[in-house]
Amino acid sequence: MTPLNRMWRKTKIFFLRLRYKRINPRLMVYLVMVIISSLLWFFNKTGSTVSTVTDFHVEYYGLPKNHYLLPGLTTEVLQLTVSAKGSYFLTHNNQFPTIKIDLSKLDIRQFPDTDSSLKFVTNDDVRPLIEAQLPADCKCLSVKPDTVKLDFGRSAMKKVPVVLDYDITFEKQFRFKKEPVLQPDSVEISGSVNITDSVLCIKTEKVEISGLNESVSQKVKLLLPKDIFCSLNFTQADFFVEKFTGNTIEIPVRCINVPDSVVLRIFPQQITLKYNVGWDNFNSVSAEMFTAAVDYNELNGITKPKFLSVKLIKYPETFGVTNISFMPEGVEFLVERKERVHE
Repeated sequence: MTPLNRMWRKTKIFFLRLRYKRINPRLMVYLVMVIISSLLWFFNKTGSTVSTVTDFHVEYYGLPKNHYLLPGLTTEVLQLTVSAKGSYFLTHNNQFPTIKIDLSKLDIRQFPDTDSSLKFVTNDDVRPLIEAQLPADCKCLSVKPDTVKLDFGRSAMKKVPVVLDYDITFEKQFRFKKEPVLQPDSVEISGSVNITDSVLCIKTEKVEISGLNESVSQKVKLLLPKDIFCSLNFTQADFFVEKFTGNTIEIPVRCINVPDSVVLRIFPQQITLKYNVGWDNFNSVSAEMFTAAVDYNELNGITKPKFLSVKLIKYPETFGVTNISFMPEGVEFLVERKERVHE
């Protein structure tokens, strides 16, 4: 809402409220005179030329090939003193467009005794481009700073992996069949050498799905850092889902690293093992695919343990067996010396 519209609205509300009040006639005459004086002042001011100082954001284009502007030393804001009739500022609420500067039309110069990447153009060079973008009723009186700095950096290109950000919950008895797959899973990025060297990966927007119960593919936006360019803006994320079930089996416990001179007896000799497996692989998994064992070397320490710990040394990884647990986790044992056979 412009200042003129706000003034009219407040005046309208004021007079509507007066309708419900009893006012002294002398006060009413005074208010009318004040309003007339204000209107005369208003028309006088809006007809005259006034000036204001405004900050303009700068957008550059037309850069030399394989060069980029680095943030920091590059001038990103110009302070302009702009003159126009007062009526313009009232109706436009001091809003001006962003200034766009075509560097291909300017004489870009080198700062003496500085790094070769730091260059500049004068505000006298920039001023005609600025005035061409201002409304016809406006005039640019001055531009600050006097020197527009341009910090150029040479471009570099490299390939980096894409990292998927996701938060997915599943319907009961469903899970990932395998890790999500990205297509592509890496992209080539380009930009200033100083910036690309610090980029180790490109993250995606967060994918949020609840109650997932089937495989899905989704287009995901890449989150490119500022001043980094990439020919791709999206990647495809494939989520492979399967139904799973639990199973319980009993398997024997082996004894390993037992010397020939002793017999190691354990109690119990079997463990009860539980695991989850995909519905499609349920009948493919058998007890023979699991191996549990206790290690005699645990008895070689200074303190003899009361139990030998059971370790699962083999299980069918390729069939997607997960969440494996077993009981008991330790077994009692008895060590017996073998009798020597005399020849």
